[in-house]
Amino acid sequence: MKRTAHILLSLSILIIAGGCKKFLNEEPLSQVPVENYFTKLKDINAAVTGMYASFQDEMTGDGSGNGNYFYWGEGRSDNFDRSQYANSIITELSLNQLTSGNTTADWSGLYRTINRANLCIKQIPEVQKYDLNVTNLIRDNNLAQCYAMRAICYFYIVRVWGDAVIRTEPYESITEDAHVPRESKDKIINELIIPDLQKAYTLIQKNQKPIVWNIGEGAIAAMLADVYMWKKDYAAAITWIKNVFAAKGSLGTVFTGTTGASLEPAATWKNLFINPTTTNEAIWSIHWDQLQNECACLPISIANSNNPIRVDSVLHTNWKTTTADIRVSKSYDTLTGTGHVDKVVKYYTITGNAFPTGSGAPDARSYNVYLTMYRLGDIYLSYAEALNKTGDRTNALKYLNFIRVRAGLTAYLITDPAVATESDLEDTILKERQLELFAEGKRWFDLVRTDHVKKIMDPVLTIRQQRYGAPAVGFGDDQRKLVWPIHRQVIENNRTIEQNLPYN
Repeated sequence: MKRTAHILLSLSILIIAGGCKKFLNEEPLSQVPVENYFTKLKDINAAVTGMYASFQDEMTGDGSGNGNYFYWGEGRSDNFDRSQYANSIITELSLNQLTSGNTTADWSGLYRTINRANLCIKQIPEVQKYDLNVTNLIRDNNLAQCYAMRAICYFYIVRVWGDAVIRTEPYESITEDAHVPRESKDKIINELIIPDLQKAYTLIQKNQKPIVWNIGEGAIAAMLADVYMWKKDYAAAITWIKNVFAAKGSLGTVFTGTTGASLEPAATWKNLFINPTTTNEAIWSIHWDQLQNECACLPISIANSNNPIRVDSVLHTNWKTTTADIRVSKSYDTLTGTGHVDKVVKYYTITGNAFPTGSGAPDARSYNVYLTMYRLGDIYLSYAEALNKTGDRTNALKYLNFIRVRAGLTAYLITDPAVATESDLEDTILKERQLELFAEGKRWFDLVRTDHVKKIMDPVLTIRQQRYGAPAVGFGDDQRKLVWPIHRQVIENNRTIEQNLPYN
């Protein structure tokens, strides 16, 4: 997909929206009017493909081993730790010692994707003047994906960095001022992300069998539910979760969201990750074809050995003691030793839960990988959390149990101590999210969203800091550290931006 996209876009689109090594670093095309290249349906297809390719590269890593999907979503959590082969990226993340030189502190790749979305939003409506094949339906479905993509990129930005620069127009000329100050995260959420997603939902064709690699009706509703969960507006989140339930999954069946039968069966649970087109639970996954895109060099499984990240030792040891849980052997290599603790197997088509070794064994980098953005199991657990927060513990427990029973575990009773109070049930749901959504880029955002970072990470970080000879201070009380520093190169190229405290 990526090579095809880059070939199709070589004339102008990648020139306009491609480079992103400085600040927003959108490199403008000032010699030839860009609208000259938006005259046919194939130009729309090429531009939208290029937008997806940019996001795909940012999340998966573009062959570099620096896939931000894991670093942003879990690198600072209790799911992963640095291994004995750690690089500086994961060392800083796992010890809560981030610096402005950490490559994960660079938002440029997200702004590159935003710029491509902006270009599509501006130019797609104009193509109808030249190509009668571009119907209103085609126009609107493509625009919906672009508005949603812009929104999800900004949603990552505000969750990782807080306040940020707003750009809703493509950067097309070197005469444009790239030195734009930051706006508040609340403004970005309320005046950009939510309106973009609402517009996307209005534009997208409803009641259609979606392509799991694209943003469809269910994915847009899932994003809005996610945003409202972040805002702690649980009533609005419930509304959008119900809109997810009204959409169709990738097999063309309406989710309904009323029973555990809507979920992928336990026996084929791993299809959600190795073959999402075969399961109706899938909502939106990121495509990656190793033959076309080259190595999906995920930092959690970049090689058969010596990966920079390992599964956190406590999680690695404790989860596998729950022998009834079918997810354990399908999620990570449960054997001990340095050749196993750094292996997540969730996204890999392998026999058992260990990568093949020995002469002729395939390299871990040679597999196709399909990272999960949203799926129904995720939505069920969000629904359980939102129901609990709005006083409906009975139904919250029901949706939590749908996931537990599918995993092979015993359903909780309302009288069980683990779910006895709203607070207890919230903690239990969050723990279930950790296991069900392990290595799906959710854990850190869940901890921040629910104000559980200090509670969960203080003891974890204290152990890690002691182990590696750093001051044993846990996470501490400085809530400003919930966000990342802004990469120094970004600030050097836009002096209107001030560094996030306390990283200055």
